[in-house]
Amino acid sequence: MARRNCNGKRGEGNNDGLLLIMKPYCFFAHVAFALDAHAHATPQATANLLIEIDDSTLTSGGKKKRLEVAALKDAQKVELAGEIAMAAALEYLKSEHEFRQFPAQRFVNFDLTQPPTYISIRPPATKVLPDGSQVWRLAECEADKLRGEPLSVRYPEIETRLAAHPFLKEMSPHHLELLALSAMPTEFEADQIIFREGDPANGFYLIETGTVVLEGKASDGKRVVIDTVSAGEPLGWSWLFSPYLWEFDARSTAACTALCLSGIMLRQHRDEDLTLSHELFKRVSEVMVRRLQAARTKLAG
Repeated sequence: MARRNCNGKRGEGNNDGLLLIMKPYCFFAHVAFALDAHAHATPQATANLLIEIDDSTLTSGGKKKRLEVAALKDAQKVELAGEIAMAAALEYLKSEHEFRQFPAQRFVNFDLTQPPTYISIRPPATKVLPDGSQVWRLAECEADKLRGEPLSVRYPEIETRLAAHPFLKEMSPHHLELLALSAMPTEFEADQIIFREGDPANGFYLIETGTVVLEGKASDGKRVVIDTVSAGEPLGWSWLFSPYLWEFDARSTAACTALCLSGIMLRQHRDEDLTLSHELFKRVSEVMVRRLQAARTKLAG
């Protein structure tokens, strides 16, 4: 059974070698602009960006979050680099006069990529930000070498599966289209660790089948089950709140299928569309209240 998390990693920690060679960290972004927020499928303008984050920029970004970068795992460094790269892309786009006429912008792609070979000749970056982030504006012919299919194209059934999940009941078609840009199907085997306390909260999951338990430490140090997440429920809300780290461990108790939504992309869509932000906060807050009450009861006992 395939096992992927929101970064597309298989299993737990099996991609360390891949992440180690991705330095400097490079991200490809394809951004669509429109005069109408509901018209992202037919944009009036687009921008293709390559954002490079080196170790110095990563360390500086970590200090702002009070993180010791040298102590972070490779996956945590990639997550931090992604947040810095997203901020750099947004700052660059705000500085470009040609995009100011468009009230709506949408990140269609935002992917970690290998440093492309044609960048090895080191042409000057289009913009170098104060924190050292470098941004290249790419022509379409160059972007085609890096661009992957949007998740909603790669997984054509994803929007239907999102609409069928109880957590998203009565969500508007427009919002479902936005969520589909961030979502991918995933599966977990029985007794698989999905995420660990303190790891980057790089997304959240909508459980379709199977069950997952949240585990934490009681006052005596013993591990206890805080809550059980069943089919039809969401898993994880730490992606919503800085510093975006998981508060508990999550472990599947049975084979699961789920929809995984990227935290970086979700936060961007949320910030661009306040109505989507309201819908997500409303739904997540109801789950948070129930689970926090369960956690308090378990840990006190």
